[in-house]
Amino acid sequence: ILDPIRRPIKKLHPKLNELFNCSLCLGVWSGAAVGLFAWYYMNFGVMSVLFPFASASLSWFFDCLIDYIQLQQIKAETQLNLDKRAK
Repeated sequence: ILDPIRRPIKKLHPKLNELFNCSLCLGVWSGAAVGLFAWYYMNFGVMSVLFPFASASLSWFFDCLIDYIQLQQIKAETQLNLDKRAK
């Protein structure tokens, strides 16, 4: 869904390409940016230090969840193809 936005950003610098290929890295740095914004503009104080950790955790969790769903889909398609060949 976000590929049309992600593709031009990744071409700006090789480090951005590396960043967008690692969900944990992207989670940490986007959480750090949000944390700095919350600390400076919204007066969140010390709680804004936790934003990078929370963002990285959520990014990692959803990346693992998507990988698991894709694995189950591949297994189901493989089993379906084996069943068709057996008939």
